[in-house]
Amino acid sequence: MESLIEKCLYQYLEEALTRSLGFSREEIRKLVEEGRLKINRTPDPRMGDYGVALHILLKNIPREEWPRKGEQLLEELNKLGFKQECRILEAGFVNGYLNVTIDYSSIISNLVKEFLEDGFKSTLSSYGGGRTIVVEHTSANPVHPLHIGSGRNSVIGDTFARLSRKLGFNVVTRFYVNDLGRQAAVLAYGVSKLRKNSIYPPQGVKIDHWYGMVYASVNIIMMIRKLSNELKIIEEELFNKLRLYVESNKEKLRAAPLLNAHLESFISIKPLVHNPFKKLAEFSREIRRLKNAEKDPTGKQVAGEVWGLVAPLLEKFRETYREYLSYVKAGALLQSLNPEVYTALSREVGSYEEAEKEITSLMWKAEHRDPEALGLLKQVSNDVLTGFKETLSNYGVSFDGFDFESEDEIVKLSQEIVEKILETGYANIVDGAVELDLNKAAQQVEFVRNLFAPDNPGRFIVRRSDGTTLYVTRDIAYSIIKFSKYHAEKVYNVIAIEQDRAQKQLRAALKILGFDREAENLVHFAYEMVQLKNMRMSGRRGVYYTMDELLVDMTRTLVEKQLGQVQRKGVQEDLSSTLPYAGELAVANARALLLSVEPGKVLFFDPERIGEFEHGVTIAYSFARLQSILRKQWGLEPLEALDEIKGRLLEEISKHGMSPPTTVDEKKLIEWLNAFTQTLITAHAEMKPNRLLEYAHSLALDLNRFYEKCSVIGERDLRIKNLRLLLVVASLITLSELMEILGIPRLRRL
Repeated sequence: MESLIEKCLYQYLEEALTRSLGFSREEIRKLVEEGRLKINRTPDPRMGDYGVALHILLKNIPREEWPRKGEQLLEELNKLGFKQECRILEAGFVNGYLNVTIDYSSIISNLVKEFLEDGFKSTLSSYGGGRTIVVEHTSANPVHPLHIGSGRNSVIGDTFARLSRKLGFNVVTRFYVNDLGRQAAVLAYGVSKLRKNSIYPPQGVKIDHWYGMVYASVNIIMMIRKLSNELKIIEEELFNKLRLYVESNKEKLRAAPLLNAHLESFISIKPLVHNPFKKLAEFSREIRRLKNAEKDPTGKQVAGEVWGLVAPLLEKFRETYREYLSYVKAGALLQSLNPEVYTALSREVGSYEEAEKEITSLMWKAEHRDPEALGLLKQVSNDVLTGFKETLSNYGVSFDGFDFESEDEIVKLSQEIVEKILETGYANIVDGAVELDLNKAAQQVEFVRNLFAPDNPGRFIVRRSDGTTLYVTRDIAYSIIKFSKYHAEKVYNVIAIEQDRAQKQLRAALKILGFDREAENLVHFAYEMVQLKNMRMSGRRGVYYTMDELLVDMTRTLVEKQLGQVQRKGVQEDLSSTLPYAGELAVANARALLLSVEPGKVLFFDPERIGEFEHGVTIAYSFARLQSILRKQWGLEPLEALDEIKGRLLEEISKHGMSPPTTVDEKKLIEWLNAFTQTLITAHAEMKPNRLLEYAHSLALDLNRFYEKCSVIGERDLRIKNLRLLLVVASLITLSELMEILGIPRLRRL
């Protein structure tokens, strides 16, 4: 991770090199991206602190002209004011190198104000200035436990909310509970069937995990029946086509007796075969073989005709059968885990069409305020939310409130929105359903056109033919409520990147309806999914890696690692004071893992290698070590007596002063600490909370190197000691603030 000074140097170099050497900005940026133009620390402090080799830019210029070009570059840099902005004391050009010396004294003076006199607090709080924002995150469907994909949403959203508070925003966090959607209705349908058989959640099983099994079981049973029926239809169509072909082409088939025999055999065996897949596969292979091997032109033609007739159906059958088998396999696993639940549901769930009809009816009744349907959906959703809250609490994630899709305010406003859409001139009635035509709107509304450019916005249904609204309709209503109820300046929806189009449609609808401020200030905080090695998660199949499992695995790994270290030492060691921290360190590692990759990029994770990720532990270890130094120095508990420690250090600095940094390790820490406030502001503006983790981890690693090479308490030169104590105190404050934002437990000892 680059320091603030390095970023500043790159910024000014780009402009100055363009002016002095005639290169375009694009050329300079490309060289920087490729690593061919790079700022590095100098091997000798006498040469400066940083150096840039410019030979790649000077190679076509006669060497005798280099000094003049260097002077021009320095002149342009000075004109741009880079010394003041980048904290440069001196800059020089020697033999194709630009060398700069950093004014660490001015940075150190600033660190005293920022960290010993709390200047950073006003800097941060002034950024938000008390403005209100809403951060809606997690909002997972309440049908199964939170898996690692939803968990990434939770940690990103929670961290962004914490960061926003630290920056002076008035933050309202919300969880939107989709208890009117099809998924919630599928689960409620399954629960109602189980209750008929007096089957309820058992004691000793986390309730959201049990409901997740019910939800998956209903989906699997329905899909097995749906796909089984589709296979029969394909099979019937295939046999009918072949039978008709044989009856209509008897003369042709005489020229291909072997093919004719296969067709007759295949058709005649249909009534005898219970599972036709094997016979279909054999038939498919034989037809392909005959088509390619037939030497007689007529026979080859007939084989080609038959193949063209059946190939699309055979491929469709093959794909459907493959999907069918995947559900059968998933069903067998769930049946082995809880035979009572799966058997009861298999018995109670009718055909796919019957089940779908009951589920649709439940959704219709709930939206039309039927007390029994509403009560069932709300109770089941609340039960699952109980499990969610327990999981999220373990990760330090909480909300200011939960908003239910089924609330009267949202449902009523959703119906009003449909009526308003009908008045816009952009609505179509399609088979009784109301459709919003954004393609038409884009022709007249620039905001809509620009939002989707260069793509077409498309159309989407806002009310079904049966009178029920869709999720997107209720989301329009909920968005309006979030702005009006909390007087929010901005609303951030932390939602998967795959919902990008839906979020644009939401903003377009708001604009069309006249909610200009809402449309322009609704922000889609997009994040990519988590991809697990050797596992493709599917809630409908009951296949996922849960946040609960992640924490258990993290804790186990940390305990095993600690025990392993003790065994390798070959000494008796009391672990009673160490092991209790394992749970908190597991939270630190798990949250760090889910933040470790930029939100817009896929997070690849292998649960089998969970022990290799230790960012959280590294940060926690450095934090504990900083406290230990201050504890030994003043005999005070740093987290309780920080103000007193700062006061004592200010007195020491006032008496004895401070030495300028003499080691690279000191200089690195000074640069990291100098970047603290700007790092927070940039991470917020770019919606990249992963930058905070990168910053904290880099600081922790450099602190570890600092401990190894620089004595603090034992340093005899009081001016050097004061500098190092300043770095320790400032680092403690910085890590403390970062850990609070990142949700990493602030442990006193390890």
